[in-house]
Amino acid sequence: MTELQRLIQNRRKKNGVAGKTSSGTPIYIKVKSQAGGRKRDIMKTPVIMEKVNTAINENASIELCKGEIPGTRAMHHILTEGSKLVFSANAGYYHIVVLITGEADFATDGQTYTFNERVTFVPALDKDLVIDAKTKVNVLEVQWDCAAEDEALIEEYKTVFPYMQLYKDSIQYTDPNKSEKTISRMTIPHRVIPRFAIGSVETYGVDLVKSHAHPMLDQFFFSFPENDMFVMINGEPILMEGDILMHIPLGADHGVEIPEGKHCHYMWIDFLPDNEKGLKRLDERHHVTGTMRSFDEENK
Repeated sequence: MTELQRLIQNRRKKNGVAGKTSSGTPIYIKVKSQAGGRKRDIMKTPVIMEKVNTAINENASIELCKGEIPGTRAMHHILTEGSKLVFSANAGYYHIVVLITGEADFATDGQTYTFNERVTFVPALDKDLVIDAKTKVNVLEVQWDCAAEDEALIEEYKTVFPYMQLYKDSIQYTDPNKSEKTISRMTIPHRVIPRFAIGSVETYGVDLVKSHAHPMLDQFFFSFPENDMFVMINGEPILMEGDILMHIPLGADHGVEIPEGKHCHYMWIDFLPDNEKGLKRLDERHHVTGTMRSFDEENK
């Protein structure tokens, strides 16, 4: 057994249910600082995470981690077969929609697109989007408020709406904090929707994402149903299983540990309060590979 395997197995035995919550109740993590050569506790950082109840068999729209990140709202929508959901135009925010499970028609600007796999979709700001569920579907919507500079940025980025990206065909990248084994994807790269980016991390244990911090990026993690990993916040482990939205406290050290045999598969959702600093960070850390890997075709 390697040193990494022993570390993660011991962590799992010691902290098997650390941080598990489904109600958004804060988990307080100590932050330590050097003062006069000594470590001392200077504050406790609340970590908010909420579990999605996918067992609901009726239409529902539920806000998750309410008020955690300024200018955004994360909504989980459940649609039963035959139901429709309208995302209204001219709302003052982008509708960033991720189909997590199920099959549905997406209709906007006179066109209809049918999806039966994971996809990220963003309609134009001045166009309605209607989702027509062909089966029961689970959708994550991120509402991201518009800003005065967005029109110029969209023109600069040459963004075409509706924007859509099948998950399996997403751009893949490497990151110094992740192992060579990891598959990292960008479903919305950082020059498409102003001040925003979204992507994912997938790997199998034993593996890890090295601890790091980015005070210029505010961030949610959303775990796909198959996810089973520990998120490390300021060195403390929090168990994150499937269908959970977690707010990574702004500026906190964070990483991921994946025990042997477990599947890590989550989305990172980045908000750039300072666009230039955020873009610089992402440009420096995300390096496009030009490859199209899949664990369906590789040893796990």
